[in-house]
Amino acid sequence: MASFRLPQFLTEADHPRFRVRCPVHGFIHFSENERRIVDHRLFRRLRHIKQLALTEYLYPGATHSRFEHSLGVMELATRAFDRLAAVRGDLLESTFREVAGFEDQPLALARQVLRLAALLHDVGHAPFSHAAEAVIHAGSSHEALTVSIICDAELMGDAIRKRFGQDSPQSVARLIHGGPELAPQLQILGDIISGQMDADRTDYLLRDSLHCGVEYGRFDYRRMIESLALDEGPASSLQIALDRGGIHTFEALILARYQMNTQVYYHRVRRIYDLYLRNYFDAKGRDWLDTPEKILAQNDVTAMAEIFRDAEGDDESVRKWASRIRDRRHHRLVHETGENTNAFDLGYSGVVFERLQQEFPDLDFQWDHADASIHKLLVPDDLDADGLVRLPVITAGGHKRPLGEQSHILRRVPRRFQIARIFCDLPADDLALKSRIQQFAVAEYHRQGGRS
Repeated sequence: MASFRLPQFLTEADHPRFRVRCPVHGFIHFSENERRIVDHRLFRRLRHIKQLALTEYLYPGATHSRFEHSLGVMELATRAFDRLAAVRGDLLESTFREVAGFEDQPLALARQVLRLAALLHDVGHAPFSHAAEAVIHAGSSHEALTVSIICDAELMGDAIRKRFGQDSPQSVARLIHGGPELAPQLQILGDIISGQMDADRTDYLLRDSLHCGVEYGRFDYRRMIESLALDEGPASSLQIALDRGGIHTFEALILARYQMNTQVYYHRVRRIYDLYLRNYFDAKGRDWLDTPEKILAQNDVTAMAEIFRDAEGDDESVRKWASRIRDRRHHRLVHETGENTNAFDLGYSGVVFERLQQEFPDLDFQWDHADASIHKLLVPDDLDADGLVRLPVITAGGHKRPLGEQSHILRRVPRRFQIARIFCDLPADDLALKSRIQQFAVAEYHRQGGRS
C-alpha cells in the first residue's frame, strides 16, 4: 500500500477557517487568502450570472449562479485530490517535485493551485454564460478571457500574486488553459477540473438537477470519488484511473450527461431562447461588448435591463428579439430530427427548412442545430483512437484494462448528442396551421431520405 500523504497548508492564512453552506455539498470550507479572492469584484460578479441563462423560462427554479457553481467545483476538485493523495500520495509528491517551483511542499502547492483554478475557471463568462458566447467572444472564448483576468495585474493578477506567490497567476492560468505550456506532471490536476470524470461536470450535473427539479443529473458521485485511482503514463505523467468497483457509478455519470443534455440543456424551449439571445447580441452590434473591460462591466442583471429597454426601443432589428425575451413569446417547434442525427439528416433538415420558407412565405421560420459531447472514451468498435481517452480500470489483481472493454453501457451510449429543429412563429392556438406545417415538414423530410 502506498504511503498516505496529507497535504499541508502553505501559510497560516491558508488554513480553511471559513465555511459557507451549499445545497449540494453541505459545507464548503475556504481560507483567509481564498476569501479575499472570493470577495474580489470580478469573482463577486459571478453572483449575477446565471448558470443556465434563460432556462428559468422552462424550469422556474433554474436561477442559480456561476458563483455557487465555482465554489462547488473547488470543493469537488479538492475531495478528488485528497482521495488520490490518500491512496498514492507518495507518487503524487515525487511527480510534482519534478516541476520547477514545486520542489518544496509539492503537494501543498499543487493542491492550492488546483483549488484556485477550480474556483476561477468560469470567471471570464459573459452575460447569460454559453448562450451568446459565440457572438460576445467572437474569435475567442470565455476561457481565454478567464486566463487574461487571472494574469492581468490590474484585474486579478495582483490580488492572486499577493496572497499566493509571484508565479501563482501563471500557474493557475496554465492549469485552466492546458496545452503544451502545462507541465505533463501537472496534467493530472487539469483532468481533475476538466476531464472525463471531472469536478466541473460533476458539480453542474448535480446542481442543475437540484435547481431544475429533475432527477436526470443525479448519480453516486461520492462513490465515484472513492473509486479514483492513479495510473502512471509516459514522460512522468499521471492519469486518473478507476477502481473496478467504481464502474457502475461512472456509467451513471455518463447516463446523467446524456439525459441532462436531452432533457434540460438542449430542450427545445431552452434552445429557442438561446437563439434569441444570440440574435439579440448580434443585432446589438459588437461595439457594445467588444473589449474585456466592457464584457466584465456586464452581468445578467445589467444585460437584462438593457433588453427591457431595447424591447421599447426604435431599432426593430434589436427590438424584435428583446421583446420576445421580455414577454416570453417564442416560436413553436414544427419539426425535429431524432436525437442521434447524422450529417445526412442534418442536410435533409436544412432542405426542409428551405422548402417551408418557400411554401409558407408569410411565416418566420428558425432552424437550430444542437450538438453536444457526451464522452470521449475509447470503446472496442472504434477504428481510430485519435482524440479518444483510454480510461484505465484497475482490477482486483492490479491489472489495467480500458473502461471501454469493461462497460457494456458505455458501448451503447452515443458519444455525441445531436439534433436539428425547425421553429415557426405562429399563434399557439392555431392548431390547424401548425398541423399542416408539421405534416408538410415530415413528408418533405422523408422524401429527402431522412430517418424518423
